[in-house]
Amino acid sequence: MTSATSPYELDAIREIINRVLSAQRDDGPAGRAHARTEILIHSIAVFSRRGLERTTVQDLLDAASISRRTFYKYFRNKFDVLESIYQISIENMILRFRREAERSRSVQEVIRNSCNIYFDYHLSLGPIIRLMMEEARRADSVLAPHRATAYKAVAGVMKSEMLRVTGRELDELVYLTLIWTLESYSLYLLNDTDCSAETIARYKQIMTGIAEAVLSGQADWSKLAVQPSA
Repeated sequence: MTSATSPYELDAIREIINRVLSAQRDDGPAGRAHARTEILIHSIAVFSRRGLERTTVQDLLDAASISRRTFYKYFRNKFDVLESIYQISIENMILRFRREAERSRSVQEVIRNSCNIYFDYHLSLGPIIRLMMEEARRADSVLAPHRATAYKAVAGVMKSEMLRVTGRELDELVYLTLIWTLESYSLYLLNDTDCSAETIARYKQIMTGIAEAVLSGQADWSKLAVQPSA
């Protein structure tokens, strides 16, 4: 994993932020909406590089090239900025989960699509996702309620789609347990600086195998078996 956000990733983040904000825009004139978007985008790189504790409001001002007055039109402090980034990130992830789940035609497709979205989304954004995930797991964090709401929403999507494709209604806690496992997998990978494509593929395979065994009642043991050394 890299320690900085690449230009490509910033473009992707800009697209995500603009798409989500366009659906809920209440910022008034386009210029002001643009200013808020730019603060969020450039703050991501700062948080990724410096971490939450070492980041100051002045760091965010310098990165976005905006005045303190402009900053405080939109945000109370750095935690408010991080909360906005986190909300936008999880809203986008939920939209992706719902879109792909609705296209799925079998248990295997629901599981595979869910795992792919979760891993790919988190790993593509790297350090900022790790920072937000670690912060959100703290009970006293401003992000914690958003994490709980997001996971409940994703569990709800999985529950309804599994009911659609199987006719079985499982307890929501089953899906939450799988999501918590995905979160732990993701954090482990994000903290592995030497994480390779092969490692990611292995984690995806194991996770899909476990989820299929739970949700379909039929384990594909080839996905869970020790792979022979090359």
